[in-house]
Amino acid sequence: MFLYPNGECNNVNEYIVLGSALWHINAETSEWQDAILEKTVAQDSLMLRTHFSMISTGTERLVAKGEVPMSMQNIMGVPYMDGAFSLPIKFGYACGGQSDEGKVYHYMHPHQDVCILKKDALFELNNGLAPHKIPLVSNMETVLNAIWDSEYLETSSIAICGFGNVGSLLANTLRLYAEKEVDVLEKDTWRKDKAQSMGWNANAEEEKRYDIIFHTTGTSAGLQYCIDHLNEEGKVIELSWYGTKKVSLSLGEAFHYKRLSIKSSQVSKVSPIVSHKIDYTKRKEIAADLLLDSSYDELIANVVSKKEVPLLFKDLRNNSMPNGLIWLIKYN
Repeated sequence: MFLYPNGECNNVNEYIVLGSALWHINAETSEWQDAILEKTVAQDSLMLRTHFSMISTGTERLVAKGEVPMSMQNIMGVPYMDGAFSLPIKFGYACGGQSDEGKVYHYMHPHQDVCILKKDALFELNNGLAPHKIPLVSNMETVLNAIWDSEYLETSSIAICGFGNVGSLLANTLRLYAEKEVDVLEKDTWRKDKAQSMGWNANAEEEKRYDIIFHTTGTSAGLQYCIDHLNEEGKVIELSWYGTKKVSLSLGEAFHYKRLSIKSSQVSKVSPIVSHKIDYTKRKEIAADLLLDSSYDELIANVVSKKEVPLLFKDLRNNSMPNGLIWLIKYN
């Protein structure tokens, strides 16, 4: 698949314009441009029409502003990405769409309404999951990995620092999958009230300490707060992605004598805690089946149309987005 910011391709006889793709042109501008696809779909590939894609706000803010560090650009590359992190770039993560035969799939692809993908890059859903929840499978895999990485015990006291996209999915999944209730540590009034309305304690006393805290805020202050509110032998499970930002921490005082730890968790590999019995496909199946629960619908408050997306990314760059937890693009 080829798409160029200037709309040109190597051989116009082999390609056709079908739909459009979102490009970040420079650090201030995003726009939809023609998606130029191969005329003939190979036997090992499939053409899909995207119904919804999800915006991973933390990472995509860095990408849209051209702030992905050089040292991480190879690792940050995503399937079917085009352009470069220096901008312009076509970028995005998780989509849900349908083939002409009516089958529905989850797939990793930049924001684009018509896509041609290798069949081995597709995850077919047969469990009746609603189209708007299919893109959430990717972040649910992140959430599952973090839960497994934590090696929680039935007696573990747990908190989540940051009630955004990942934090809210994590809280809900700990409740459903692990049967663990958690405290939510959140400064933002709207998010705090949202967590409280869904039954989580978001008014924990300042002196309260935890065995495990999942950190999702992407800030030094948030991570420091987690460290300072752990019990002895406690651990922070770090899910934040910082890009070029430096992280400044105070690891004096109680960090060593309380034998605290910070553990990175991310999605590219199945957690080694469960990898002997769960592979990538099984992890997706677990994620998709959990999403059948109606409680996840309450986390999706923001669905935007294609025409609204460029303005949304302008707000995302400026940290001025409206209140919301999970952001989806609706294509039709």
